[in-house]
Amino acid sequence: MITKTVRIAITGRPGVGKTTVCLKVFERVKSADGFVTLEVREKGQRIGFKIKSLQSGKEVWLAKVGEGKYKVGKYAVFVENLDKFLEDEKFEAEILIVDEIGPMELKSKKFVEFVEKEVLTRKKVLVSVHYKSTHPLAEKVRREFKLFTVDEENRGKLVDEIVKLW
Repeated sequence: MITKTVRIAITGRPGVGKTTVCLKVFERVKSADGFVTLEVREKGQRIGFKIKSLQSGKEVWLAKVGEGKYKVGKYAVFVENLDKFLEDEKFEAEILIVDEIGPMELKSKKFVEFVEKEVLTRKKVLVSVHYKSTHPLAEKVRREFKLFTVDEENRGKLVDEIVKLW
């Protein structure tokens, strides 16, 4: 059986619903795995981000407001947490979902290797890509994948459109 190649990237401004699209696609398709980046809020304020495995539910801190070796804006990025997460989790399903290829994640060499070895070589992929990132990997994904820009108007319909492509 020949598996068609459908590699999809979504982008859009922060808070528009990229992670929600990834989660809804995961709910709808069989044989999907991967992870999402979740905003963590305290008293209405965003204090950081966690990475969550779609299959195991395991969560690790990606970044938190504060000082650290690696910084993106006001956030300290916990590269070691992302590295260990990628070592521990196995993404073997037919469809790979990765939310997101962005400045925080790209601080990790293991994440860059993961994108090169897994994301760019799989036949069925859904990734979200930071809308302003000029990192070569983000630009490569924008060029080589079918790219959708998520906005308030299309985010509801986009899930159906992506699922139909597979």
